[in-house]
Parts: sequence; C-alpha cells; structure tokens
Amino acid sequence: MAQTAGALLRGGRVAAAGSARHGRGQTAHGVRTPHPRWIAAALAILLNPFVLSDASGQGRTHAVVVYGLGGAPEYGAAFHEQAMALREAFLNRHGMNDDRVTVLGERVEADPERIAARSTSENVLRALAGIAERAEPLDRLLVVLIGHGTAVGGEARLNLPGPDLSPGELDQALDLFPTQTVAVVHVGSASGGFLRPISGANRIVVTATRSERERNATEFGEFFVEAVTSDEADFDKDDRTSLLEAFQFARQQVARRYEAANELLTEHAILDDNGDGEGSGEPDVAEADGRLAATFQLGGVSGTSAQTPDDPELARLYDERREIQEGIEALRSARDSMEENAYFDALEELLVELAVKNREIRALEGSGRSAVVDTILRVPAS
Repeated sequence: MAQTAGALLRGGRVAAAGSARHGRGQTAHGVRTPHPRWIAAALAILLNPFVLSDASGQGRTHAVVVYGLGGAPEYGAAFHEQAMALREAFLNRHGMNDDRVTVLGERVEADPERIAARSTSENVLRALAGIAERAEPLDRLLVVLIGHGTAVGGEARLNLPGPDLSPGELDQALDLFPTQTVAVVHVGSASGGFLRPISGANRIVVTATRSERERNATEFGEFFVEAVTSDEADFDKDDRTSLLEAFQFARQQVARRYEAANELLTEHAILDDNGDGEGSGEPDVAEADGRLAATFQLGGVSGTSAQTPDDPELARLYDERREIQEGIEALRSARDSMEENAYFDALEELLVELAVKNREIRALEGSGRSAVVDTILRVPAS
C-alpha cells in the first residue's frame, strides 16, 4: 500500500512522505528534522492535536460511562457521583453533545434524567452497538468503567447488575469500531485482567490495577475524575488534558495518598496503547506505550477547543489544521497495511505540517508559540 499515505491528506491530494519527496530529514518547508520516530514521539507530547470541531461532523468523541454494583452504600454513592461528574465535564467542559454521552448506572431511579439505562452487561453491549452504527470512520470512543471487579477462573469480571461483564464480551463489542480510535478506562479493582484481552490496534487501555489479582477497592477512579473535571492534569499548560496526562496524574496521586497514609501500595495502574497487551506503569512515548494516549485529547476549559473563530483568516487556518489532523487519523488507521518506515516518514511530515500550522495560529491569536517545539523542529521564525 505504497500510495496510501499520499492519498490520506486533503481528500486524496498527494502529500508524499518526507523521505521520498525531499530526502530523509527534509520536509516541504525546507527544514531539517530529527529521526521520524523521535519527532513523532516528541510531537505527540508537545503538539497534541486539538479536538476536532463538532461542527465539522468528523472526529467526534462518543463517551460511555458505566458504573456497576456498589455493594456497600458508600461505594454506590461514590460510583454514582464519579459517573455524574464525568458526564457533566464531558458536556460542559469538553464540548460533547448530550446525544454522544451515555451513562449506564446501577439504579436508573437514582437519576432518571441523566442515567440512560441500568448498567447490565446486555445494556452495555447494546449501547456500544448503537454507537457503532452511527459513528463516523474518524470518530473516537471513550468507555469508562467504574465499579468493583472480581476474577472467576482466572478471568477478570466487572460486577454489574445481573451477569458480570467479561473482557471477551467487551472485546467483541469494540470490534465494531474498526477505524475509530477507542479508549477504555477501567478504574475498578481487578481491572488489570481486562488489559490483555481488549488490547489492540488503535486502542488505548487504562486499568487501575496491573492484574486481576489486585482486588482491593481502588483510589484511581477518584483521581481520574479529578483529571477530567479540572486543570490539574494539564501538565503542559495547553488548556487541554490528554488521556496520557490524566493517567499520569491519577497514578501519581494514588501513590501520594498511599505514601501519606504510610500504607503499602495495593494498586498499580497501567496503560497500553501500542497493542502488545503488556502495558506500562510509566509510559514513555519514545519507547513503547503513551504515543496514542498523548494525542487523545479530553478537551479544554468550556470546550474552547471545539469553537470556531470569527476571524476569517483564523477560521481558514483552523480548517487547514483540521485537514492535517484528519490525515493523521487516517494514516493511523492505515498503519497495519503499511511498511514501518513508510508509516513513520508520512507521520513525520504530517506532524511537522501540524506544528507549522499551530505556530501560524498562535501567532495570529497573539498567544505566541512554544520555543521548545521550534527548537525541536528547527522551524525558522517568521
């Protein structure tokens, strides 16, 4: 599929890989760049793509929040509160539309206006199937699982009303999203047992524990919710929080809480986004996990990243940036059918184009640009 990368950007207009068109390390902008693998990793952190506007009809995020059986009243109340906080943040902070945020809970009567249905495994699978039918090819899916977990015969389960949800059932449901980027965040006990079964291409899997054997009630969910509902996890101060940042924040806060209580850490969160099913406690985008999670943006304050500017020139730049972002999404979807070097060459050029476009936007907005990024890219100042 040698021509794939060239057909991905701007509705099929050829954008050949940098090494083929300009020589290795040379881009269309006449700028020498580092090795594509390094620059892809660096830019994944420093230039996380903006969330695509809902108005574009592409790149939309669908969120499904599931909370299961609480058992004790205090857990039931905490799970409900976390789910509702996520829902409000997705709608009011990150700019998602109401029809793309679904909450399934233990008891619908607890909040019938905001809980779509009871969180049975059947309803979970039905909700995912419904989203798959209406999702566009470049849309994204975020599934957050909240609750207690167990292990039956060595297989992890999420405790739900009625039959528990198994990793195999969830994996089959996620297979309905072959082109979309899918993120699953399981914040419950024994959640690590879900990681390997549902790991795969274009999938980000976050679990609060590293295996199904870590069965104590977890703290990770509380801090993941804090990351989504506040600016605390915005480490690079770009007014957005990536899934990687949310993971890192929650993991750090869990460790600090255990340390402050002088207790042995009983949960070890992991993230997998390279499809190998191994996962990393400390993702390093230059080595293994973290690259895809760094580009999965949760949004910005009041959904500012989804707004369209009034300035015609700025609107044009936004449209051009959106085209580049769509090219990156399409390239990522085609990765399995491309040779590795061709993939990274194409990714390098697209990321450099995105960096230049972001610099133009920042200059017009009057917000400056990242000196660190310009140093990495050796992009000459205008």
